[in-house]
Amino acid sequence: MSGVATRATATLVAVGLLAIVRVAGAADKIDKFVSQLESSDDFRVRTQAALALGASKNKKAVDPLCKGLDDSSTAVRAASAAALGKLKLGGSKCLERRLEEESNSSVKASIKKAIALVSAGDEPAITSKTRYYVAVGKTTDKTGRGEGEVDKIVRGAVTSAANNLDGYVLAPDGETSAQATKRLAKFKQVKAFYLSPKIGAPTYSGSKLTVKCEVAIFTYPGKALKGMFTVKKSMLDVSSEDTEAENELLKAVAEGMLETFSKNAERLE
Repeated sequence: MSGVATRATATLVAVGLLAIVRVAGAADKIDKFVSQLESSDDFRVRTQAALALGASKNKKAVDPLCKGLDDSSTAVRAASAAALGKLKLGGSKCLERRLEEESNSSVKASIKKAIALVSAGDEPAITSKTRYYVAVGKTTDKTGRGEGEVDKIVRGAVTSAANNLDGYVLAPDGETSAQATKRLAKFKQVKAFYLSPKIGAPTYSGSKLTVKCEVAIFTYPGKALKGMFTVKKSMLDVSSEDTEAENELLKAVAEGMLETFSKNAERLE
């Protein structure tokens, strides 16, 4: 091997080793900040650790920051929320959970801002194989439950159902018409629809519980009405006001909503 080739090989090896050292160094810093956030007795150290994780651009920081939302210090909770918002690599579910539990107004404001930032950063995985892009509107709730409780159950069930359907992609929550138009412009083969669910009050008849969901179908993002359908699910041997049974049926009708739509989607094109 010539001297030039030897020097070139040595340079490549050196560059490779430098890259490995840098990656290892970055990982060490993440571990250090995670340890500080989880274990330091000083809330100021925990606060700075949360902010550092937010600037890390590393998905490994998401879980520790989600745990940071439950810190005893309001400063740490606010910093953890802000960090997740800056990171934009996930954490929407833990932010939404914490928002329901949080009592401090300034922390709640930080969480709301973070949810908006994280949601905006969640780019739907539309590909050349995607056939349908489905946006699900906020559930009209006639059950009398707490604000947003039924909608959360419905959205969770719809998301799980969509993951089992080939060629389907769900639009992110809060997507604007402009964002939808821009995303869909690159994929002419995709047909987009908007589903608007309405959940009625659970009905108890003898030992049978029934939950009904009325669904309006619109084009998307234009929202021209295309049709309506109803999904109804029942459960036997249920005593009155059985919240757990109601939740199971809420999930079932939400899954049924997407299943029914998928069976009729071609006729709507």
